[in-house]
Amino acid sequence: MSLRLRFAFLTAFVVLSGLALTGLALREGLQLALLHQASTSLDTLLNGVQLKKDEDGEPRFQVDAALLEAVLPGTFLLLVGEGRLQDAVGLLPSPDTLAALVEGRKEGFLVRESEREGLVVKGARDLASLLAPLSLLDRLLPPVLLLGGLLAFALGLFLSGRALAPLARATLEAQGLAQARAWSRRLTPPAQRDEVGHMVEAFNQVLAALEEALAAERRFANEAAHALRTPLTLLLGHLERGRLTEAKAQAEGLRELVERLLLLARAEADALQLEPVELDTLVFTQAESLRPAFHARGVRLSLQLPEEPVWVLAHEPALRAIVVSLLENALQHTAKGGWVQVQVGGGGLEVTNAPSHPRPGSGLGLRLAEALAKAQGARLGWSSEERCFLVFLRLKED
Repeated sequence: MSLRLRFAFLTAFVVLSGLALTGLALREGLQLALLHQASTSLDTLLNGVQLKKDEDGEPRFQVDAALLEAVLPGTFLLLVGEGRLQDAVGLLPSPDTLAALVEGRKEGFLVRESEREGLVVKGARDLASLLAPLSLLDRLLPPVLLLGGLLAFALGLFLSGRALAPLARATLEAQGLAQARAWSRRLTPPAQRDEVGHMVEAFNQVLAALEEALAAERRFANEAAHALRTPLTLLLGHLERGRLTEAKAQAEGLRELVERLLLLARAEADALQLEPVELDTLVFTQAESLRPAFHARGVRLSLQLPEEPVWVLAHEPALRAIVVSLLENALQHTAKGGWVQVQVGGGGLEVTNAPSHPRPGSGLGLRLAEALAKAQGARLGWSSEERCFLVFLRLKED
């Protein structure tokens, strides 16, 4: 069921409930008012009744014009003494009903009583005639409810259609964007800054994030292709010339690059298991393995390691890939005769190079390092003032 229909049904239900409760309250109030008015009239009638004795000395009602005028249709007076009917005035009911009223049973009648000269004067009013207006209300209430429900349903459909029109337009526009795969386009904001407007704004933010993610993925794919193309070309050249040693070294570099890409895939799948790793030892090992490359390029590599071991929570292969990527980036962006300094302390790693390239680098290695750091709950940043990369890791809890 559509949202528009649900809103229309809800509107009809609320209106029907309100009409029904109002009708019941009106009926109850009218019934109480009729009963109160009839009771007051009977009490007034009883207070005005006068008794007299006939030729035999029996008490009787003093019937005059005022009494006859006060006895309304459906109302009658009874004079009861010693358990029997002494006199009566008005249009009387059947003998059985009359006997029941004399005995004190009041089914179907509103009865008020007063004592007069040792006798009981009863004023009775037929409830059927008294509550006749209620039957009219009972007959009118169902069609009023039906008509009110239909009008409420139609009004709910109309209002919901007006209210949801911006949402319907946004839905059609979003479907068009999805079919055209036009991630760079945005939904048109509605004129009103209501909930639909906020939803369209949020959807546009999602589109912007998606466009950015797709652009980053395309850049990553291009960088990965470029990073793989050059060593593959060199590998093929070495193999054609029979340089097996150079080919083996080039193949080893390719293997390391593929391993980093596999680590990145595992990181994106949240499959990295963190464990205590001795950061200073890992940095020392990787730096020393790359020292010949720094020496061959004419770049001095210096290490500043703490005296006490620094334990961090990390995935060791991923952390090793981060260190290698930062060292290779520093080597690539440091001019001949320059220096690279690696410092470990306080659960962090700092890699500084000088003189450095104006841009610190944005290739595949740094993207891998940033993604792998994020997957481990770490943070990789660039300090423009000190011209260094900073990696902050979580310390191992004692």
